[in-house]
Amino acid sequence: MAELGLQAIDGLDVDALAVFVGPERPLQGFAGFADWRLCGAISRAIRGGVFHAAPDEALLLPSGGRVAPPRIFCFGLPEVPLSPEAFLHAARAACEALARAGSEAFATSLPPLAGGDGAIAAKLWLEASLVRPVRRQVLLGEARALQRDLVAARDARSAEVDVVAPPSRVEMPSRGRALPHLGGVVR
Repeated sequence: MAELGLQAIDGLDVDALAVFVGPERPLQGFAGFADWRLCGAISRAIRGGVFHAAPDEALLLPSGGRVAPPRIFCFGLPEVPLSPEAFLHAARAACEALARAGSEAFATSLPPLAGGDGAIAAKLWLEASLVRPVRRQVLLGEARALQRDLVAARDARSAEVDVVAPPSRVEMPSRGRALPHLGGVVR
């Protein structure tokens, strides 16, 4: 789990991004962020008629080095926010497609769930991802809430899944007494 942002995307050690694309234009959330980082490649595919972002539709794009993961998988969604059934269907389709494509590790942001209940979204995501598991998934979003909800879902299912959250903030150690002051000369 990681916070969604420029540093989070650039620091990912994954081989693919899974981007859920809803009907909203311009693209919003993680889809909009990924599209921006890809210099509008997702939007161009939609405008060009190559990808309609319809339910059960998928598109594979190369990142061209614009983000660290080399492959970008886009998955179309129906009207958002999704019902629990539509959420589970979209999550299963994405997890299965990534597993079939040989992804060892991928990053994504959960699609929007009607009611915004993170606990239900985590339960549904875990259920979908256990069908064809990959070695590692990185879920982007609010890390503490994701960790809390995924741990509860894991414990409820008695699933053997590690849920690891990054530190919420990295703090630099205080300046040591033996270090010179800024501008000091060391000989």
